[in-house]
Amino acid sequence: MTTRATDSFVVGTAGHIDHGKSTLVKALTAIDPDRLDEEKRRGMTIDLGFAYMDLPSGRHLGLVDVPGHQRFLKNMLAGVHGMDAVLLVIAADEGPMPQTREHLAIIDLLGIQHGVVVLSKSDLVDRDWLRLIEDEVSIMLQASSLKNASIIPVSSTTGEGLDELRQALDTELETTMTRPDLGRPRLPIDRAFGMPGFGTVVTGTLVGGALRQGDEVAILPGDRRVRIRGLQQHNRPVEEALPGSRTAVNLAGVDRSQVGRGDVLVIPGTMGSSRRMDARLTVLSSSPHPIRHRARLLMYHETAEIPVEVNLLDSDQLGAGAQGWAQLFASEPVVALAGDRFIVRLPSPPATLAGGVIVDSAPRRHRRRDRLVLQELVSREAGDPQTRVQLELAKHPAGIEVAALARGLALSPEMLAPILERLALEGRIRRLGSLLLALESYRRLEAVVRQALVAFHRAEPLRRGMPKEALRNRTGLLPPAFQALLAALEAEGVLVEAAAEVAIAGHRPEPSREQKDAAAAIHSALEKHPFSPPLLEELRRNYGLTPPLLQHLVDLGQLVRVSDELVFSRDAVDQAVMRFRTHLRTTSGLSVAAARDLLQSSRRYVLPLLEWLDAQKITRRVGDDRILRD
Repeated sequence: MTTRATDSFVVGTAGHIDHGKSTLVKALTAIDPDRLDEEKRRGMTIDLGFAYMDLPSGRHLGLVDVPGHQRFLKNMLAGVHGMDAVLLVIAADEGPMPQTREHLAIIDLLGIQHGVVVLSKSDLVDRDWLRLIEDEVSIMLQASSLKNASIIPVSSTTGEGLDELRQALDTELETTMTRPDLGRPRLPIDRAFGMPGFGTVVTGTLVGGALRQGDEVAILPGDRRVRIRGLQQHNRPVEEALPGSRTAVNLAGVDRSQVGRGDVLVIPGTMGSSRRMDARLTVLSSSPHPIRHRARLLMYHETAEIPVEVNLLDSDQLGAGAQGWAQLFASEPVVALAGDRFIVRLPSPPATLAGGVIVDSAPRRHRRRDRLVLQELVSREAGDPQTRVQLELAKHPAGIEVAALARGLALSPEMLAPILERLALEGRIRRLGSLLLALESYRRLEAVVRQALVAFHRAEPLRRGMPKEALRNRTGLLPPAFQALLAALEAEGVLVEAAAEVAIAGHRPEPSREQKDAAAAIHSALEKHPFSPPLLEELRRNYGLTPPLLQHLVDLGQLVRVSDELVFSRDAVDQAVMRFRTHLRTTSGLSVAAARDLLQSSRRYVLPLLEWLDAQKITRRVGDDRILRD
């Protein structure tokens, strides 16, 4: 029977090696989190361990046990992601040690504000020593996000203090918000393994939304599509896994070797990856080294470890305790969202230097010390949702689909809809078909169209309008969005669209004095021999018929071009059609010879005219004759 897990939290351990983290988890849950043979043999946690329990209130907890040794800090960083609260474990007989302080600094940088401090091995010290350690720990916590945390002495050996710890943890979680369902689930994978009879299983802390049995999901980076065969939360099968819990996912369609720690499970199309991110960095006050411009460091984001180059945007270096803006260039794609926190470390000698918050997960490349860029970053960090939407739209001057906009903002389409409606009512965004644009981008496109049309009319004063496709190429828009732009600008009275041409509103082709004189001479030459007129080449050579003037006279309907080398006056064509109609009232067909005689012309002129009339669907060829279509 399957169940649906509710009111769940993820709590992790932190602290120095051999301070009793794994022993505490086993005492609380009766589950040994040390699952590797090497861990059991050496008596030291090397990788992440997992357990689960229920608190007195009925709250479900997923417990993540992390290694305390400095050599395995990258494994600790993979486990600390997604924690709602932390158990900072400090041995009462030793007090705070180097990894205690480093783990506490990481907790602080990741913004984990809920937790309980456990003074483990309390049975090994007397009451006076315990009070001294409590005072030392209290002082250490004052500058951290755990400054208000309860401090509970516990002996995992005797069981003393375990009930108080459970109650303290329950009390702490009363003020901890459960993970919201944003309709955009993601499961950063911290473990992948194969199970006989089941296939590939991955685990992680589910955030952002629910996963359901049978869902198609994507493994990022790489966008490999697989299907969910089964789900577990708190060691129980579920049909729907809710955010905020440790989750195991049985996947169909992928081999164990094709997925691992650092990959992310998402619903296809809801998230992407990027190798460039904008972030605010905060350097530890205890950092042994400054962060210099273009430093090459290791970024720990969710369960992934990625080499990055740190490009400082507002300074040349950030010293201990400093904050600043940076653009990170990753060596491989990162699956991140605005608001995500991360840690950066020096690879060698290994040291934690800083943490950061991503404010844009797919930015453009920035120039350093650009005042407008820095202002935009501040607005992104502190801005309300409407401001964030406008800043994101500004990155896409040719428009962006709503779904892609939602991905870039880490919002679900349902959350985005009322924001877009409000901005549209205020006239701050525009829609072009399925695309959204900031008003400023729309006005820039309008300016591009205006300038292109004005330049075209200046260069081609006799043309009715600019070819649509040539104008579209100037805007860079795809055909549906371009057509929507033309419709919007025509509604605003900016332009006029006719057939395959576009003109500025009010444009009228206006020939020069010389062109008017040439047109008069051409008409006179055509009137002299209406059915055997001069060929186009002669008209160009002797009468000044340029291609623009020819097109202008054709557009006005004064000339009819029947072939590449032949034009007739409109009057001549009308007279020819009238004679053909009269002839066909008494005969069943019109031959080329008969047409030639009716017009007192030659085959050279009559045949192109008849073929043009066929193309215009005025006549239709039947055998060697023509008949009228009507």
